[in-house]
Amino acid sequence: MENNLKETLKKILDEKKISISFLQREMSLGFNQASRTFNELMDKGMINENGKINKEKIYLELKEEYRPGMKIIFLDIDGVLNCSTTKERCNLFRGIEDQKIALLKEIVIATDALIVLISSWKEHWQKESKLKFLQDELANYLDKKFTDQGLAIIDKIDDDYCLNRGEGILEYLRLKKKKGFKIDKFIILDGEMFDYQATKLTKNLIQTSYYQKGLTRKHVKKALEKLQD
Repeated sequence: MENNLKETLKKILDEKKISISFLQREMSLGFNQASRTFNELMDKGMINENGKINKEKIYLELKEEYRPGMKIIFLDIDGVLNCSTTKERCNLFRGIEDQKIALLKEIVIATDALIVLISSWKEHWQKESKLKFLQDELANYLDKKFTDQGLAIIDKIDDDYCLNRGEGILEYLRLKKKKGFKIDKFIILDGEMFDYQATKLTKNLIQTSYYQKGLTRKHVKKALEKLQD
């Protein structure tokens, strides 16, 4: 990406919506250049035709995980985006339901939350685009399911050295805090309890069920209550 566009992205990162006149004023651009920049941002999916900002796209383009004050969804897959009655398959594995991704998208749109993967599906999923060729069929399928609905996973926890998933989440938060990042709020969408009681994360947990339809509208309501101001 050209440096001038990078500067534009950093400038608009905290905005909810921009216009050609905004770019003229804030970036000291002429009308034609501001129009070209607006169209380029729209072509890249960083804004829509009305100028509404797609923060996830901008964070990923800038290689930034999140800014101070962000909201995070720690996401499991099995029992959340699928359930015991899911018919779709990825090879021999139970697949992901588009309707459940649509419910997840409602949370993301309403809260500007970013998605961090905690599921066992993360094993071969790669954050960096240059490493995507290392992904297996399941990870590629996961990416496609999300991008088809305009969503993106920004990161995954590394719980290889943790006894359980809750510890992995706490370690992830600790490392990000050490790097100077601040997370205002976070939720955990998971189909199992794991060690969330022991790690005192139950207040952040919205537990779904593999045998009771996975993610439903009632879970969306709970997520919005926990993430919204």
